[in-house]
Amino acid sequence: MSGFRNAMPSSAPRKAYALNQSPLFRLRGKGRFEDVIGVKWESVTDLLAAESFRVWKGPKDREIQAPIHWMAAVHKVIADLLARIEVPDYVFSQKGRSYADNARQHLGNHPVIKTDINKFYPSVTRAMVFRMFVRDFECAADVADRLADICCYRQLHLPTGSPLSGRVAFFAARGLFEDIAKLAVASGCKLTIYVDDIALSGPNATKRLLGEVRMLIARHGLKSKGKKSATFAAGAPKSVTGAVIVG
Repeated sequence: MSGFRNAMPSSAPRKAYALNQSPLFRLRGKGRFEDVIGVKWESVTDLLAAESFRVWKGPKDREIQAPIHWMAAVHKVIADLLARIEVPDYVFSQKGRSYADNARQHLGNHPVIKTDINKFYPSVTRAMVFRMFVRDFECAADVADRLADICCYRQLHLPTGSPLSGRVAFFAARGLFEDIAKLAVASGCKLTIYVDDIALSGPNATKRLLGEVRMLIARHGLKSKGKKSATFAAGAPKSVTGAVIVG
């Protein structure tokens, strides 16, 4: 790990800020990259060439790709920086909130619809991550190129077991989530998102609205799971992110 140094001391206060206040925003120049990420510019090649991920089969034969050693330390730096950026209130996959908090938003005598994005992290490609750093974070192209390589498993897609994947996936697919949020407002529904789990509740949470949400997901180049797309009647028990709502 000769090319790595801690960019963000653990004692630094964790204060939330807008995206344009992040050290990652408009990150340009090799020196600035080294200061923020903690990796020497010329050492990125070594970082990517190393055996940087542990891969194994998880529940339901799902492949888990977790960064290890030097890559794990770098991913933690980036994850910590991203975690400090403010996200919309409908995002419940963030520190201080839980699956139960997410489900609790949909309490009440009204219908609920839900769906989720199929293989969300593997569907977020390196091209999407690069585009996110250029478009949303306004990084220089060469810096965005380095960051996309570091964030992605074998420079292909987001890893399924990294601490940075959740927040990178959100920003990479932010256009989709913003479109769903607009649809929720127009329909008078409450929206929550927990990583890839999407739930809406309210009088107009109908099968038709669920179809519109799924079409939005497809329009953004992603897929929703048919088996996990469901509608719940107002008086029925409702399962949202693993928690059952009754009443």
